[in-house]
Amino acid sequence: MRLTFAGMQLKRFSLPAVLPFMMTLGILLTGILLEAICSLSRIRVVMMALTQVPMITSGICTACVLNGDPLVELSESTPSGWRKVQATRLLIITGAFLIATALLFIGLHMLRLWPRDLGWVSMITPVGGILIVNCLVFLIAVLTMSMPTSSLASIAVWLFLCLIWDPYITDPVRQRLVPLTIAAACAIFGWNVCGDSERNALKVADL
Repeated sequence: MRLTFAGMQLKRFSLPAVLPFMMTLGILLTGILLEAICSLSRIRVVMMALTQVPMITSGICTACVLNGDPLVELSESTPSGWRKVQATRLLIITGAFLIATALLFIGLHMLRLWPRDLGWVSMITPVGGILIVNCLVFLIAVLTMSMPTSSLASIAVWLFLCLIWDPYITDPVRQRLVPLTIAAACAIFGWNVCGDSERNALKVADL
């Protein structure tokens, strides 16, 4: 039954779940092609930009998935409930992006094209970034039920990490520890808020 329920959610939002793997393939092919025509230093500059794409896309896709179905009242009238629906969708889209991002890191690490590569521990940075963005988007989506607001929130979180936080904390573990702790707390709060079925129905009625 659980697999059937997860499969139903995946069927409704299959494109966002496939997109990260398509991006990973595209970035890896770009890196391989650039190896033949550019120097390693120039390739890493390009990769520095391209490796940010999964984190941006992850937040936007999560916002679309979590706000892409207006049938809150219908879900609340079933045994599943809106919280289970939202949590399942979050797990599906986050899991897809985590797997694709890990594969991207492994590919670029083996090609020696990953920017600021400190070894396998560097995988914490992109994988942690996906978790941070998606957990915070989950909270915003639950509170606002607005796709534009959730999307803007994901971009704001990415900008903070990319421009303010990451450049000054280079150790991958320290770089992700505090933001991940905050993001986990936000996800737990969002989980609790999402369980209020009366609030969910009233919120949709106000939109």
